Amino acid sequence: MSVSKRNNNSIFKTFRRLALGTCGRIGSTAGKYLLLLVFLMYAAIQQQSHAQVASAKAANALKPTPLAIGDKIPDELWNLPLQVVNHPQGKKTITLSEYKDKLIILDFWATYCSPCIKNFPKLHALQNEFGDKIKVLAVTQEDTDKITRFFKKGAGKEHTYVNSVINDSVLLQYFPHKSVPHIVWINSNGNVLNTTQAEDINQSNIQAILDNQKTQMIAKVDIDRDRPLFLSEHFSNDLQLKSYSIFAKGYYAGLPSGNKFKQSKDGKIYGRQMTNASMMNIYNPIIDELFHKNGEQFNSKRMIIHVKEPALLYVIEKKDGEYEKYNLYNYELIVPEEKADSLYYYMLANLTRYSDYIGSIEKHIVDCFVLVRTSTKDKLKSKGGKPKTNFTPTHAILINRPLGHMLNMVNGDTITNLPIIDETGYTNNVDMEMSGIKDLTSFKKELSRYDLDLIPAKRSLNMFVLKDK
Repeated sequence: MSVSKRNNNSIFKTFRRLALGTCGRIGSTAGKYLLLLVFLMYAAIQQQSHAQVASAKAANALKPTPLAIGDKIPDELWNLPLQVVNHPQGKKTITLSEYKDKLIILDFWATYCSPCIKNFPKLHALQNEFGDKIKVLAVTQEDTDKITRFFKKGAGKEHTYVNSVINDSVLLQYFPHKSVPHIVWINSNGNVLNTTQAEDINQSNIQAILDNQKTQMIAKVDIDRDRPLFLSEHFSNDLQLKSYSIFAKGYYAGLPSGNKFKQSKDGKIYGRQMTNASMMNIYNPIIDELFHKNGEQFNSKRMIIHVKEPALLYVIEKKDGEYEKYNLYNYELIVPEEKADSLYYYMLANLTRYSDYIGSIEKHIVDCFVLVRTSTKDKLKSKGGKPKTNFTPTHAILINRPLGHMLNMVNGDTITNLPIIDETGYTNNVDMEMSGIKDLTSFKKELSRYDLDLIPAKRSLNMFVLKDK
């Protein structure tokens, strides 16, 4: 803080010299008014500086204990100075006590969180609708510079109405969470009413709270994903977890949508979890690993789906841009470290045992295209240099990369619904550039420049087959 004080003293001395010099030049009355103006400017700077210092000192003095649903907000939190931006009255710091008689909704957010930003207009509209009955207050850990840039030049320039706490380190400790948006509800009695996702902030829930009625909110209780999912906190460290599995249908608000690994000290993966994921989001990485173990590349064209309702296998988007949650799952399997090499085989077997589907990898004779060379002249061999891979829907560049990279790109594209198999036998790295790729015909034309062609054929291939039970 000494840097701040030196800066303010320097500013004051400069203003004082300017004022005194001006007084001598333009007369005592005008000079006095100018001097008064300078002192008011200095006082404002000092006030802002003292507020920031007070906020920092108050934060450092606190040793917050996390608050649970139903807990009372402690006095020290009510009176804690909080640094803010975009305050309706231009304040630089506030305290929660200013809103003590209202329903307070804390919206924890971050500039990298697109769902958080997407929620801003809805929260602003609700604030306007309910007026003085509620206070929606955004909260972020991010610093002044980053937030200033965000509201001036970033995605936030259209949302400068967002009144937000910044540089937060204390509220996060009172209301710990793993993901954003994270919403904390504090009722007018000063109790933590709930912690939820942003979608629970709506007109009906707010009105129900104000009317002391039951809401439709679902509590968001975050889970530490470094631990096995849903394992009791009373599981002793003295116990050695040898195996663990859970498969649950339904969305869990305290978990993100994604994957996480458990890795041994020597780098072996002996556990994996998929949270708030569709069945295909669970199957895909498992099958990808099993194909890889067989020296093959898995893609959507290597699947045979025989189920009555295939749409349920995937994330279902709704009209408002959100997605359905009833067909999502949480799955984790941990095996003994000495069985790490079999993890993905066990995962597939586990899903067959407990899900509504039977998944297997089987040999099938299928229609496909085979990539072949049309001459013995080598037009592919790389000249070396820094490896580069760049694919767009109509353009592809490979520099000093294996030919398989191009096949992986095409197999993940919609140029053809059939799998493409490499039968060139070419093992060197290649340099290739193809443009104007619109369909199979244009793709074949580009391949011909390198003496390559795609030939329709039937081959016996490993396929992932999924059936209803």
